[in-house]
Amino acid sequence: MTIEQTIEIPANRRVTLEIPPEVPTGFTRLIIKFPVHGEGQMGNAVPPEAKGCIDNEAFRSALRRAYGAWKDKPWNNHLEDVNAMRNEWDNRD
Repeated sequence: MTIEQTIEIPANRRVTLEIPPEVPTGFTRLIIKFPVHGEGQMGNAVPPEAKGCIDNEAFRSALRRAYGAWKDKPWNNHLEDVNAMRNEWDNRD
């Protein structure tokens, strides 16, 4: 069953989700997808074809906006963490 609905996200960023009675109770998989290139959504987003292309102005602009984002929370074990994430990929069901 797929339920799709367009909603307005309020200033407090809280949304209530009501599940229809036809959906059985118990564990399920819930996917929430936010549009990246939609009208009014992240107008300066990097186009998919420009990701990773240092020559693209949109990509360079995204990098400039992210610069310094972690300065107060340095990632001390970055290599170990990335390797752990990769090991998880190999062990997926």
